Amino acid sequence: MIGAVIFIVVFLAVLGVSLGMPWLPPGYMIFDVLNIPAVDYPVLGIPAYLLFSIVNGVVYGFIIWLIYSVVAAATGKGKKDQQIS
Repeated sequence: MIGAVIFIVVFLAVLGVSLGMPWLPPGYMIFDVLNIPAVDYPVLGIPAYLLFSIVNGVVYGFIIWLIYSVVAAATGKGKKDQQIS
């Protein structure tokens, strides 16, 4: 459950930063590799620069969540105390 909270917090933080700097990697690089042009008009009703920001939020949120999950599993913090009867 805490992993979901960490993902959401990081997603929102990176989304906020990416709105000011849409060229922040990896969002812009992914669109560049896929040859998706940077346009000023809306794509599917969403401004194109916002798509870069959403991709950045998802990528960084996933990376931080994955790091948290690995560290929690390695230290045993993610497990609840279980008693064997």
